Amino acid sequence: MNLTRLCKFSTRSCLLSTRYLSTSSEYKVKGTAEFFDKQKVLGRPMSPHLTIYKPQLTSMLSISHRASGVGWGVLIYGGTLLTLMPGGFSHYVQLAEQFAPGMGIMVALKATLLLPLTYHTLNGFRHLAWDIGKGFKIAEVYKSGWSTVAVSVLVSLLIAIAL
Repeated sequence: MNLTRLCKFSTRSCLLSTRYLSTSSEYKVKGTAEFFDKQKVLGRPMSPHLTIYKPQLTSMLSISHRASGVGWGVLIYGGTLLTLMPGGFSHYVQLAEQFAPGMGIMVALKATLLLPLTYHTLNGFRHLAWDIGKGFKIAEVYKSGWSTVAVSVLVSLLIAIAL
């Protein structure tokens, strides 16, 4: 059943009017079709933003900040779910300790789990500095970015050794 027939059978006015539906490729802004035709003739892709730009420290740190926030949230919710499981969280910690492969590997695993927290936290302080207007020069952005990465790795290793 097509849309026009559905609207005729409806007791209320049809919210989706058929006069606004178009089967041709129309653009609201004049000249858009010509622009896309020119880009096609020149062999340019529609959206080259991911294919022509090389990754930069600033974009990678931004993506990492978001990913670390999501990763840390998943770890927190996973740990919370373990407390609801039979035996509680401590039971699963003891179970993991029984199968522990060795001190060095355990420190590496702990540091890997702590890295999203330390990075996200330290990068959050970096963002707070930006919120007050500090550190916007490109040299300062790169210096604070590399410092954040280095200190995050160091702090996560130190906490992993201490635990």
